[in-house]
Amino acid sequence: MKRTITLLLSLLLIASLMVACGKKPLKALPAPDALAASLLDGGVFSDELEPADADIGAFLYGLTDAEGAEMFFWLSSGATAEEISIFRCENAAVLEVVRAAVDVRLDFQKSTYQDYAPGEVPKLENAQVRVRDNTLLVCVSADAQKAAALLDPYFPA
Repeated sequence: MKRTITLLLSLLLIASLMVACGKKPLKALPAPDALAASLLDGGVFSDELEPADADIGAFLYGLTDAEGAEMFFWLSSGATAEEISIFRCENAAVLEVVRAAVDVRLDFQKSTYQDYAPGEVPKLENAQVRVRDNTLLVCVSADAQKAAALLDPYFPA
C-alpha cells in the first residue's frame, strides 16, 4: 500500500512538473483595433497602413458579409503588399471558408507583385497567418519576425 501511494504521488509530481514547464498561457485576445494598434505601433511595417471599410476588404478577399465573419482591415497605399486583416468568424465552418479565401488572396498577391514589385514577394511568403478559436489574423509586414513576436502572446505559432 505504501509503495502504491508513493508511486501515485511520484506520478502526480511528475505530471505537475510537466504542466508547469509547458507553454505560457495565451493572453486574452484584444479587440481588433487594439490588436492592429500593437502591430502598427510595433515598427513592423515600411508603409503606412490605413483602416479600410469591411466592404473593401471583403471584396479583396472575395468574401461577403453573409458568410458569417466580422471583418477588419488596415491596408497599405498599394505600393506595398503590407496589410492587417482580422476575421472573427461565427464558427469553424466559416473559419474554413475564410482560411481558403486568405490562401487565395496571398497567392494572388504573390503573382501580382512578382511582376509589379518583386521585393514585396518575401513579405507575402512570410505573412503571419494566425488562428485562435474562431479568429483569423493576417499580417503582411516588412519585419515578419517582429510581427511574430508581437502576435505570439495572443495566437499560438
